[in-house]
Amino acid sequence: MDDEQLLTAVAEILWPDLRDLACREHWRVPGHVCLPVSARADLGNLVATLSDRYGEPSVGANRLPPLPLSGQVDWKYAWPFSNRWVAFGQTVQSEGAGPTLVIALRGTPVAEQLPMEDSWLEKLVAVTGWMPRTAGQVDWVAVESRLGTPLPRDYKALVETFGHGMFDGFHCVFMPDDLIKNSESTARLGQAAWEPHPPFPALGGLVPWMGNEHEQSFHWITEGPDPDQWPVYVTGAEPEAGDRFDCTATEYLFRQLTDPQHPIPMPVDFRAHWFMDCTGNVELDAAMESRTQAP
Repeated sequence: MDDEQLLTAVAEILWPDLRDLACREHWRVPGHVCLPVSARADLGNLVATLSDRYGEPSVGANRLPPLPLSGQVDWKYAWPFSNRWVAFGQTVQSEGAGPTLVIALRGTPVAEQLPMEDSWLEKLVAVTGWMPRTAGQVDWVAVESRLGTPLPRDYKALVETFGHGMFDGFHCVFMPDDLIKNSESTARLGQAAWEPHPPFPALGGLVPWMGNEHEQSFHWITEGPDPDQWPVYVTGAEPEAGDRFDCTATEYLFRQLTDPQHPIPMPVDFRAHWFMDCTGNVELDAAMESRTQAP
């Protein structure tokens, strides 16, 4: 199959995520499906396209998840999507050696199995199967100075742990620069239709910290001097009153992802949760082609 057919096949196996994975290709090992990669495929472009669709992949022995066929394939990249991995590598057997693309089962713990004593951030890391990357430190003093207020500690830890990306391919927590820009834009344009909570810096005003593809906005109500006590306020695309939740941003995000009875349910009931890394690692992008050329 050509590249476009291959990408379509990947998407159809990933969603709906109820399909059994039973390989009919070279290795009849349960729990995965092999997809043939053309010898004429531009492997660098293929990996880049998969990264555009499914985020930055896990790369390297220390970050790659346990994958099937470890004795037959030298795995290079893996992308999470619900309860699936999209994995790309090179076969190491002399017979039939070449690029290999596999969709494999991905396991993550369910929310009910997580230790009660874990923090909300620890639970979010566990339920998404996220492996935190080494990232540059955020200058929170500069961020808070420009914004004009301290920020909740759990938000800072959330940003430093996950970075830029999307939870379940849907929720995007704003990075500090975007948080500032959105706050300044909202204050400049005004938001009277959402009163009694005007935009920050008005007393008790709203600071947006997350958005999603359904144009919902997630804010803090900046009431009181302690930002760790600020409640979450959720508004829709239309200018009408929102919903208040007396919890931190991280607790709210974890509960909405994992609680099927949440007052604001997720639009899709995925069988597993994941974090789609959207950092756009330039060095990785530049190295893709050289690391994935067909022999």
